[in-house]
Amino acid sequence: MVTAFGLPLDGALAQQSVELPAVSVDAPAKKKRSSSARVAPRPPAPVAATVTARKRPEIETEVPVSVTAVTGAKLEDISKTRSNADLARSVPNFNFVDLGGQASNLANIRGVGSFSPVSPDDTSVVFYVDDAPQSVYGIAPNLLDTERVEVLRGPQGTLFGRNSQGGAVNIVSRLPTFDRAFSLTGEVGTKGYALGELIANAPLISDVLAGRIAMRYANFNGDVPNILLGGNDAATQIGAFRGSLLYKPTDRTTVTFSASYSKDDDTMPRWLLRGAPNFPVSAVNPRNEVDREGQNYNLKVRHDFGPVIFDSVSNFQRTNSFQRSDLTDSLVFAKLTGLPAAFFSTPGADLAKVGIGESTWLQELRLSAPQGSAVSWTTGLNLYRTEVELNSDTRSVTPAYATATGIRDNSFVTNSYAGFGEVTVPLVGALKGVLGLRATHEDKAAAYRYLGVGTPGTVPGYAQDLKLSDDFLTGRTGLSYDWAPEVMTYATVARGYVTGGFPANSVNNPLGKPEVPFAASTSWTYETGFKSELLDRRLKFTGAAFFNDVKNGHLVVFDVPSASFTIAALDYQSWGGELEASLRVTPNLDLSGGIGLTHAELVNVPAGSATGAKNGGRVPNVAPVTANVGFQYQVSAAAFRLNGDVYVRGNYQFVGARAADVANSFDLASYGVVNGRMGWKVSNFEAYLFANNLLDERYETFGQSFGTVQSVRVGQGRIVGLGATSRF
Repeated sequence: MVTAFGLPLDGALAQQSVELPAVSVDAPAKKKRSSSARVAPRPPAPVAATVTARKRPEIETEVPVSVTAVTGAKLEDISKTRSNADLARSVPNFNFVDLGGQASNLANIRGVGSFSPVSPDDTSVVFYVDDAPQSVYGIAPNLLDTERVEVLRGPQGTLFGRNSQGGAVNIVSRLPTFDRAFSLTGEVGTKGYALGELIANAPLISDVLAGRIAMRYANFNGDVPNILLGGNDAATQIGAFRGSLLYKPTDRTTVTFSASYSKDDDTMPRWLLRGAPNFPVSAVNPRNEVDREGQNYNLKVRHDFGPVIFDSVSNFQRTNSFQRSDLTDSLVFAKLTGLPAAFFSTPGADLAKVGIGESTWLQELRLSAPQGSAVSWTTGLNLYRTEVELNSDTRSVTPAYATATGIRDNSFVTNSYAGFGEVTVPLVGALKGVLGLRATHEDKAAAYRYLGVGTPGTVPGYAQDLKLSDDFLTGRTGLSYDWAPEVMTYATVARGYVTGGFPANSVNNPLGKPEVPFAASTSWTYETGFKSELLDRRLKFTGAAFFNDVKNGHLVVFDVPSASFTIAALDYQSWGGELEASLRVTPNLDLSGGIGLTHAELVNVPAGSATGAKNGGRVPNVAPVTANVGFQYQVSAAAFRLNGDVYVRGNYQFVGARAADVANSFDLASYGVVNGRMGWKVSNFEAYLFANNLLDERYETFGQSFGTVQSVRVGQGRIVGLGATSRF
């Protein structure tokens, strides 16, 4: 069910469909209406969405897992140029870690997550697109033609697999249907913002073969002035394409294939002097550049054997990225060293060039019980392989970056093999038991090659080869109780795991020393919660409380001499909870809101730790409070002498202050973002005004301490514009 703020919309505002893994069941065809027809009233449908959080279709409020489904207008309003940041602020206790550079998919949920990737697979919250995990170095999912996004809190290692210690983000694309449809969208706004989007769907062979194409281009000219080069940094250009086919040879068999290509280029600076006059302002030369492109090929086969459902997922991805960055922002290093800013303004004097290429292969086979079975279960096998090449060339005349210099050619290979299963069994009356387990074996290899460039203190060359193997179990068990058809409570215990590995950036090799592997991180999570649909299912009200106990958590320390993030394996704990509600007040007014509370602190820290961390210190980049509230109001446009309807919707997103690093050197300030949209809509046309970050909050998204100087990365400022969509 497509919803706005978790609430259903009529056909004029969204296409209604029920999404199944690898197959969609289309809603009955609607009668065509003339352009003068008024938008039909929304039906009194349930507010909960259908999700696949357990690899099978279920109503959101019936799943004994903390999950937030972002759909409909709420999904439509997420920023097209900063999708991960906006998505995270829409979900309580979900924090996007906007590190910048080539790490696009970093997040933490409930205080558990990777806070800077020290290896290609060092992440505790995994982003999935159509059942395929995305690389931490890949392009941020652009949510082009997306059906819904499911944010699953807590360890998801049973069904989603490796490294989902903190949770998983399940992104489900729209599938082709056997209806003919075409839409064209254009938007223009301030600071050079522009967007064009085309979506076309058509039956190719009636009731047998259908195709769908989606394309998008978005541009933003940037909003961080560069005082050396003129103009603005933080520009973004995004292009995306996806073509998909749906093949249904019989009523029991469905085959879907999709091929997509994405390109994302930005000039976002990583280190801005905190508190500089006219902040935010950049002083790098040359301008930082990060260019990414990705290909994704996905084949799904689903067959209904009657007593069992078979699913196969085959996926190949190739991502490439290149980053050119000035290591010494003149404002930051002038304040740090006391030297004139001009000393650090020579183009190319402190320059890093980093290229990353990654290829991944996935094959998953699943068997599941039919929908509605008294005993529901899913079991399967998963094979995964990734190959990563990291090449860098860094030159610096600044002594602080001596060990960062040189030419690196590092490569990494991971092979993962897993078997998994989860079952839900009725016990006594309305009491059900859940048990899931996943067994995984992994082999990893790393090859480091370093060539010096004559920098004093570094060696002429160094080579190193490493291997490791690991066997581990993850899983979940729990109980749920249906107090009424619309009210359920649950309690679970889950085991989380993030694999050990090898650091991608070799910081010891330039000194003639070997790189040191980092250990795996383990965790136990305890959760209890409730889900309900009340007031004739017009109110969805859910909540959960949790406690996480993490050993060897993969935190990081920013090492100034090597200009790199190095591993800091520290224990920590987090606890708190979240509440969410969606209410249809009247047929015309919908309200929604959510709040998340998390306390995350370091424990068992050795006295005098070189990381600067202390017992009781806060885990970095974890907001103690996250909250959002939104509304949508829709009425007839007759009062304006127009056909159709007019609507207005808005939301406020709040993120609390966070520690910038493990030493708690300083805090990133709390902030709030206001977004809004108002428009007019008839059956085949919509025109609207929109505002992202209406109050132009220049919030801090990440921070690094250079000892006496603080630098930060900032979020995108205000964009105001207008847009229109035509449908045929």
